[in-house]
This record gives sequence, C-alpha cells and structure tokens, in this order.
Amino acid sequence: MLPAHALVSSVLALFSSDVFSLHADRCVAPEPAAALRVASFTTSDCSLAQTVPGPLWQPTTVRRIPVVMHVISDAACANGNVSDALVHSQISVLNEDFRAVTGTPGAAGVDSKLEFFLATEDPAGNPTTGIQRYCNTTWYQDQGGYWNTLAWDTSRYLNLYTNSAGGSRGYVPFLPADPSGAVGQPQDRVVINWLAFGRVGPVVPYHQGRTVTHEVGHYLGLFHTYYEGCGIATAPDCYTTGDRLCDTAPNVTSHKGCPVGLTSCGGALVPVRNYMELTDDACMTGFTAEQVQRMRCTLATYRSTLAQ
Repeated sequence: MLPAHALVSSVLALFSSDVFSLHADRCVAPEPAAALRVASFTTSDCSLAQTVPGPLWQPTTVRRIPVVMHVISDAACANGNVSDALVHSQISVLNEDFRAVTGTPGAAGVDSKLEFFLATEDPAGNPTTGIQRYCNTTWYQDQGGYWNTLAWDTSRYLNLYTNSAGGSRGYVPFLPADPSGAVGQPQDRVVINWLAFGRVGPVVPYHQGRTVTHEVGHYLGLFHTYYEGCGIATAPDCYTTGDRLCDTAPNVTSHKGCPVGLTSCGGALVPVRNYMELTDDACMTGFTAEQVQRMRCTLATYRSTLAQ
C-alpha cells in the first residue's frame, strides 16, 4: 500500500488529470428527451413538463428523511475510504442548506423544512449507524450493478453512495417524475464522487459538501437552472419552459467558478449562487421559494413513504 502522503498525491493527480477534468465540473443528472416530456405531461404539480406552486406545497411542516450512507472503496480499502467524521459533516451541510440555517453559507436560501439524518434502524428494525462500508474495485469504479446488492428499501431510505461516480462529481440515474425511472427500485439512488464529498472534502473548489446538496435537489425533482436554456421568463410560461420555475432567473448554460454579475438570456443575472447551478461550492448559497415547493411536491407525489 502507498504511504499516506503518496496516496493523497496520487488521488489529487487523478482528480486534476485531463481525463477526469472533462467530467469534474459535470453533474450527469438525466435530461429527459422532448418526446418523453410531452408524453409524460400529467396533472401533477411537479411533473417533467410543469410546476404548479401553491399553498399545498408551502413548507409548513418539518419532514425528516433517513439516509443510509454506502461508502465504497477500492479492493485495498484505500481510495474512497471516506471517514465517519466526513459523513457526519456532509449530513450537517445538507441540513444547513435545506433548512437555510442562520450563520451558515446556506442562510441566504429558503428554508425547505426538509431535514436529513443517518438511519438509526436498518430495514429489519436492527440498530445501525447508517454507515455501510465495502471494499470492491468494480463497485468503486461505479460498475457492476452494486445497488442491486447493497440498496436498502429505497422507498424508505435515501441511499447515498460514494465511489468514483464514473468520473463525474455526482449524479442521480433519473428524476422522480420520469415515468421511465424507477422510484422505489434498487437503482433509485444518489451517487457522489468521494473527492467531492463532505466538509472539508479532499479537493478544492468542491470541498464544502455542495455536490451532495445539488444531487439531492435532483433526487427531489429539481432541474438544473439552465435546463432547456432560457425558456420564457414570464408567468405562466416560465412554469412550463426552462427549469419549470419562475423565480430562478433564465439561464442558458452552466457556469464554473463564481461569475457574480454575469448576465444571460437578454440581460438576466445568471443565478450562479443557486444550488442547481454548477459553480464552486463556496459560491452556492440557496434554493428559491419555488424550488422548495417543487421539492415538497415531489416528496408528496413521488416519494410519499420516504420522509418522517
């Protein structure tokens, strides 16, 4: 086994290599095809085709979501061996961000009244820390259908995996409203590259836990802010074009760094501080009110047995 300092150096080299950097700024959340979006138009207030905000989806009650953390390392249990402390730090970041906790980087956002906690009981009712560990190079490489072996009941737990994430920062395999998805099936999961996990994570500028916040946003039904480009900025069309929301500014493409003041789509300020952009972790500071309502709708409509 490599000494610790050599291992860290080799890992950081991998993260910054040309092969990895092609994907490191990417979230590979699926973008449903146009034909599917039309075919899947339903009366749901948070379908692929539309968002209908309203009093029903206001965050008036706290809902708590149990998380099972699957830490997948390589066969040597070296690369990917995320510590318990880093796992706990990531749960703290999720709660700060989703609850817009005063005094934290997420304070500028809107409180979703959604909270996350490491599961205390496994599917059989036995006590657990909520952290599961595996050493398997194939699974570490995000291959081999590991979720079929490892997943806890995905209708009751958010199954969060760390491995190499196929070279991306993270992803979900489908959005909950997608009729071709598999809510409640073993493949229903959130996958995060272990190098972009936790606070303080291994690699700047993705070291403050925002990759998980972003991907859990997808898991709860949010599109990227730049989904389908500019869309139509005014109501009611902003609820059926772009990212299906009216209070996220029109945004034609993703952005790196933190280009505050940048404009897009005819002069709109790019929402670079929104969790559903791809800017640096330190740049991201919140969800909007309508993003919160869409997530609350998704939880009730597509993930009705998940939260407590």
